[in-house]
Amino acid sequence: MSFPSSHRAAIIDIGSNSVRLVIFDVLGSSILPTFNEKVMAGLGEGLMNTGQLSETGQVAALAALSRYRAILKALNLRNFSAVATAAVRAASDGDVFIRKANRILGRPVSILSGEDEARLSALGVAASFHDPHGVIGDLGGSSLEFKTVGGEDEKGESLMLGPLSLGEVAGNVKELRKAIKAEIKTSSVLRGAKGRFFAVGGAWRTFAKINMEMENYALQVVQGYQMNAGQVARAAKLCIDALTTPAARAQVEAVDKRRSRHMHIAAILLEEVLEAGKFDGVTMSSSGLREGVLTDLTGAAIADPLLDGVIAFVRLDHTQIAFGQALHDFIAPAFGPEADLFGSPSADLRIERAACMMADSAGRFHPDHRALLAYEQALRAPYSGVTHAERAMIAYAVGCRYQKDFKRPKEYVALTSETQDARAQQLGSAMRLGAVFSGRSGPILRRARLSREDGKLCLGVRRTDEAMVSETVSKRLAQTANALRLQPEIRIG
Repeated sequence: MSFPSSHRAAIIDIGSNSVRLVIFDVLGSSILPTFNEKVMAGLGEGLMNTGQLSETGQVAALAALSRYRAILKALNLRNFSAVATAAVRAASDGDVFIRKANRILGRPVSILSGEDEARLSALGVAASFHDPHGVIGDLGGSSLEFKTVGGEDEKGESLMLGPLSLGEVAGNVKELRKAIKAEIKTSSVLRGAKGRFFAVGGAWRTFAKINMEMENYALQVVQGYQMNAGQVARAAKLCIDALTTPAARAQVEAVDKRRSRHMHIAAILLEEVLEAGKFDGVTMSSSGLREGVLTDLTGAAIADPLLDGVIAFVRLDHTQIAFGQALHDFIAPAFGPEADLFGSPSADLRIERAACMMADSAGRFHPDHRALLAYEQALRAPYSGVTHAERAMIAYAVGCRYQKDFKRPKEYVALTSETQDARAQQLGSAMRLGAVFSGRSGPILRRARLSREDGKLCLGVRRTDEAMVSETVSKRLAQTANALRLQPEIRIG
């Protein structure tokens, strides 16, 4: 595996509610945000009544753009792009605002059509998940974009269903739901839709956090978080009750006070989307339009982001990448496919490979805390392309790699099944064996062979490498064999 190409880029997103600057480190298929700042300018406030952008919103937005341009200049970052969405394209004075924005930024701002916005949001989701299938929905301040992902490349669409567009009926839940139902019925994308619904946008991210709080969910990572229709309905009821019940309002505001006044709109929208489509459930995506614009800029084919994401976050060098790849090649023959691990042998392999790539991630940590720190890092790192169960198994395997009989914090135990736990323990033990045998050297590890034969776990070593078989190596081989219910055997020559 060669070292992926890397570069830095920034996206400025001028939305109906917020104006945001995100700077990304791009490493191969990994898109890792390293700077993220937004100003809640409210450009779209009052747009449905006046047909024009908010005056105070324009002042705030242009001030934010001036600040962002100064930051980009100071960082000598010329590789950036700016886009504007629903409010600017719908407003009669949108072109006047864009001319001012162009002067401040020193380059043209692209005003995206609704179809462009849907396409780019879908591109951002596709770049952040492994083989996604379903429909993406990107909820902004003024609009809601839909597009299929992982199937036929059909056109996307944009409906005026954002909180700012629904302001006139927002105070009346019955009328609000009626208006949302009527507009959603016009959607051609949702008609007969299947697979997962990938929810994009700040309001829906807050909705997911509300559900996490309600369920006391341990892993507070929005990317890849999943909800079923029942969970959506329970969280939606809380958001709607917050309009009239102080206790419910306090519960919602504790998660995000700024967005709390719009959460009943986001909740009803999500309920009605699930009602309109035949979805398996909701998957939250932290990635969307900005990642899509970035992917579109590079013109690169979308690939699995997991391995490159691990490399980017842990900042592995060439030697560590070579060791991680050699380690996986070394231990893979010891494992047979588990039918109920992640659905297929290929799905299992990619998770095992990612864990091996993190096997040298905690060498600089203090030995007393290494296992737990490595575990926490792998559990919460901002790499993508994994479900929460897959993320949790990678983390558990990495923790077991650094400590025999590693114990996770008990609140995270429920994230994985017993079968996944057993594989993580076996994988961690095998990684410990490969690391101690080779001294974390890829070339040495490639000269050895691990295999299972006739109830034995065999370590095959060249005669020239016989000195590498220390007492610790023998002990680690026995531990790994025991985890796999096999007998250890060392073969020299």
